[in-house]
Amino acid sequence: MKVAVVGAGAMGSLFGALLAEAGQEVWLYDVWVAHVQAVKQNGLQIEREGQTRTVRINATTDPAEIGRADLVIIFVKSTQTKAAAETASKIAGSEGTVMTLQNGMGNADTIARNIAAERILAGTTSHGATMLGAGRIRHAGIGATTIGSWADTDQGRQRAEKLADFFNSAGIAAQAVADVRSVVWNKLLINIGINAVTALSGI
Repeated sequence: MKVAVVGAGAMGSLFGALLAEAGQEVWLYDVWVAHVQAVKQNGLQIEREGQTRTVRINATTDPAEIGRADLVIIFVKSTQTKAAAETASKIAGSEGTVMTLQNGMGNADTIARNIAAERILAGTTSHGATMLGAGRIRHAGIGATTIGSWADTDQGRQRAEKLADFFNSAGIAAQAVADVRSVVWNKLLINIGINAVTALSGI
């Protein structure tokens, strides 16, 4: 499967790297020129529990270089979702699946202005990652990824099941659920409790 990641920050780079390590063709797209250049020249450096590994992965600042992809994962900040959805629509074409694992509410609805809801998957992940610098991230935590179709249709549910199987085969523990909206709301409520404390404490 050909995968494009729109938004190659810490989480986007992490998921792209995990899929690339599983043998998939993966492209990272980002407007951060220094990061893209570092990944192209030296590979993506991933720190995990004191060890660092290098993952060779395609990276670009030009979405046209990617061509068509079977799966486009949007990992930008919520304020950038509209622009990311427009880019994802071009990369996914008329058949590709577009998935968001972003934090916050409203991202899938924003994406649906450019892409049919039956082709949109949404969800949450408990993986954690931190940006250390251009071309360098820290994989801070491992956890489950939960996804579901944004449209309550058989076609959407089949896409979710297929993608969950794909992630599991790549070593990313994933589960498809029927009601993904409740999952997104639960993540938001958890973040409300956690984020204020971490921001105030600087942890």
